[in-house]
Amino acid sequence: MNSWGTRFGLLLALALVLIGACSAADYRLGGSVVPSFYNLTISVFSNVAEPTLFYGEVNITLQVVGTSEVRQITLHKDAIDIDECWLYNESGVQVQPIDISLLIYDEATQQLTVPLSQALNFHGEYTLGFKYTGRIRTDMAGLFSASYVEQDTGKTKWLGVTQMQRLNARLVFPCFDEPAFKAQFQLQIVRPSGYEAISNTKLLYTAEEGTDRFVDHFEVTPAMSTYLLAFIIAEYTARGNVSDFAVLTRPEFYDHTEFSFQVGQRVLSAYDELFQQSYASLGNDILQYATSPRFPHNGMENWGLIIYSDDVLVKVPGYTDDWSDKEFTVRIIAHETSHMWFGDSVTFSWWSYFWLNEAFARYYEYFMAHQLHPEYRLDEQFVVRQMQLIFASDAVNSSQPMTSPEESIQTPSQIGDKFSAIAYAKGACIVRMWRNLMGANNFDTAIRNYLKQHHLGNTRPKDLFAHLIDNWPTDQFVNLEQFFYDFTEQVGYPMLIVNATRDNQIIHVEQMRFLLNRGDGSDPDLRYTVPITYATNLSPDFDNLTPRIYHHRVVDILTISFEEQPIEWIVLNLKQSNYYRVLYDTPLLNSLQVALSSSSHSGVPVENRAQIVDDLFNFALVGYIDYADVFKFMEYLSQEVDYVPWYATYQGLQFVAKRLTPNQLPNFQQYLSDITAAVFAKLGVTWSSDDTALDVYNRNKLVDWLCRYQTRDCIQLVADKFTNDFEKPSPDYRRTFYCAAARSEHYERVMEFYREESNVKERELLWAAASCTRSYVAHYQNEILTNGSTVSQKTIGLAQMYQQNPDLITPIFNMLAENITPLAEALDSWAATAVVISDLADYFTSREQLQLLQDFYDGNHLLFGQSASELSKALETVLQNVQWTEMRLDRLANYLSKRKDNGGQQSAHVLVMLVLALPMLLAWL
Repeated sequence: MNSWGTRFGLLLALALVLIGACSAADYRLGGSVVPSFYNLTISVFSNVAEPTLFYGEVNITLQVVGTSEVRQITLHKDAIDIDECWLYNESGVQVQPIDISLLIYDEATQQLTVPLSQALNFHGEYTLGFKYTGRIRTDMAGLFSASYVEQDTGKTKWLGVTQMQRLNARLVFPCFDEPAFKAQFQLQIVRPSGYEAISNTKLLYTAEEGTDRFVDHFEVTPAMSTYLLAFIIAEYTARGNVSDFAVLTRPEFYDHTEFSFQVGQRVLSAYDELFQQSYASLGNDILQYATSPRFPHNGMENWGLIIYSDDVLVKVPGYTDDWSDKEFTVRIIAHETSHMWFGDSVTFSWWSYFWLNEAFARYYEYFMAHQLHPEYRLDEQFVVRQMQLIFASDAVNSSQPMTSPEESIQTPSQIGDKFSAIAYAKGACIVRMWRNLMGANNFDTAIRNYLKQHHLGNTRPKDLFAHLIDNWPTDQFVNLEQFFYDFTEQVGYPMLIVNATRDNQIIHVEQMRFLLNRGDGSDPDLRYTVPITYATNLSPDFDNLTPRIYHHRVVDILTISFEEQPIEWIVLNLKQSNYYRVLYDTPLLNSLQVALSSSSHSGVPVENRAQIVDDLFNFALVGYIDYADVFKFMEYLSQEVDYVPWYATYQGLQFVAKRLTPNQLPNFQQYLSDITAAVFAKLGVTWSSDDTALDVYNRNKLVDWLCRYQTRDCIQLVADKFTNDFEKPSPDYRRTFYCAAARSEHYERVMEFYREESNVKERELLWAAASCTRSYVAHYQNEILTNGSTVSQKTIGLAQMYQQNPDLITPIFNMLAENITPLAEALDSWAATAVVISDLADYFTSREQLQLLQDFYDGNHLLFGQSASELSKALETVLQNVQWTEMRLDRLANYLSKRKDNGGQQSAHVLVMLVLALPMLLAWL
């Protein structure tokens, strides 16, 4: 390119950047006029039928703070119709009449501009007012309607519920709908007789307005962002004191909210103590938990009125009062209540810093819940359910940093992208890493100071970092600004490659970025400041999480010396406290297997056992290690009984088991039987009153896997329990137990349970369980092809049949393919039928199955019309799966075959029997 062309190209690029910046800036409001107070009146439910409209009036007190002349006021609105508009000065004198026909609305940016004939006074105070009409929506945004059928009367009861986050306050009233524009709100709700209104603050008084109409007046809120305003209009009953703390729900649920009420009281008190800034001191007298039968999230942290889905707060005996349901309640209450400090009192200044809210809420969801209910061991579960979960999302090109530049997050869709698991799960992992590195006391002090300094304010990450730096131990030699940048402004995470030399006297540690696909466009050269913690057989201290050293991003290889006494094994990243993976060379990996197979796993804690398992499966997934070597290492599991490592194991097995060919399944069944020896001996298929929470969780997964692969006579044992000593399992074991029973001669009995059950969610559970049946022809013809089940049930039932019976995938496909038209009629759609076939074919792993799909496509694709493209994609996917299986699982298949032929399982059984018998032998000696 010549010099003119180069200059033109640079100028064009600069112009595009400027145009993009200007376009992006249009989504943000200017800062020359800011709100300080909203006086808002909402009138609802004026008709008897399902409500569709509401009427509003708002007066917004504004401060002029800009230095340039202000001749227009711009704010937000969306899907509301302005009927009147006015502007008064601070003396109550009208500044000018405003013709609503002259208002300017930009639909793309949802901005409403009020043009002015004369400039506003600098530092002046004004009141901008509107009367308007809005819509009570059905999409769970803004002000939306929900309903339930009253249990005693069968009547349909309507309620109005709000959800203002992210950008939905503008659906309810004209406002400055950005988080930095904090203001106080005074709310009045006009509603019919028989209803009650609840909002963020205490009800001041109720006044009569016409026939059967009342106005509820609420106290002024603290200064807060628009997305935190909330109200509900319903016929609700309160447990507790609505002037202090209460749980509000429909009357028939009153007896089922005692547990959530008690949890809420304990959580609130614990946060008061932890933050040393009580909830009452934040600026709101009351805290209310309210439920909704329809809600887009588990909960929403509106200041003073946290709205939850019914399932969170309502614990129905025999249905939702088991270990897992109660754990869910504890976690979500801990999460949402923490937002009163992180998000409500102290709020991010823009959506690009959304993690400042959610990282802390997700962190405390686990660790405050662990403090109050240690029986769930949520500190350990965090590793497998949060860190190992988010690792997959953060290892692909579509990942995003926790902190994005403000200019890159402007449009509603860009803002929506920040509501990702990165902000929640990765954010919580990074918060946990900081706390463990700097120490609990230092961390808690930093957080308290941060919350106190920025009370009622807005923050950016640098405001948090300043307090972390002030309280970071001075003996850790690390560039903290760089460390914070590496994990919050960069995407991804590192893997450490660990090699031993000179008979384990020298350990070399090298870092590189972990990617699931190095060809997906991700930057493989990113480097990080990595805190190094480790334990060895010579110093097996796994509790000291203070870093020994930092692997700085500019250092190629870090050396750790053990020249005085060589080590046998080493574990890096104690309790998987820090955000990275670890790949050991073969000798070190072999020594770790020996350590984990030894008594008490050589003191290696469950978090690190789960870490090693998860890392190995993921390293095999990307080709750093062969699956055969992973499965060899996993032989140690024949002595493993703890839920946390088994959770990681099942997650890892899930992908590879799905790719095994029908011929390989028997060898896998034997392997699965062998490695589950100890945990099966401990838990079996039958529950006990002595079960801990994690025993229940562990048995659930154990029986699910063993019965699915017809291992250890699992199905027969369940059938025997069902026949000889039947009692209803706990709700959190029911689906697994009934699924296993349905595979046996008890299929009809499970279907009877389904037909007799009145609880909606229990019916869904029983239908899914019954669909595990191995009598798939009868279930397909008698249940799925009939009008007795919904389309949703039919698709769930079909998926259950083949997912829960891997050895029946081919015959089930042949059954469907033999005559596909009845299925299309049952599903009311060829498109839905194509999706069913495509989903089933995703489980194909052999050339023979690929040919079956090809034959089906050739003979039937014209029936599917445009949906035939779904089948074409399925053919491509199956071909890729088959090629991947042939390329990546050949050694694994040979290993599984040889170990079965060589009786390799016997050694595992003998070893377990010795382990189980050891206490008796010692006692006898």
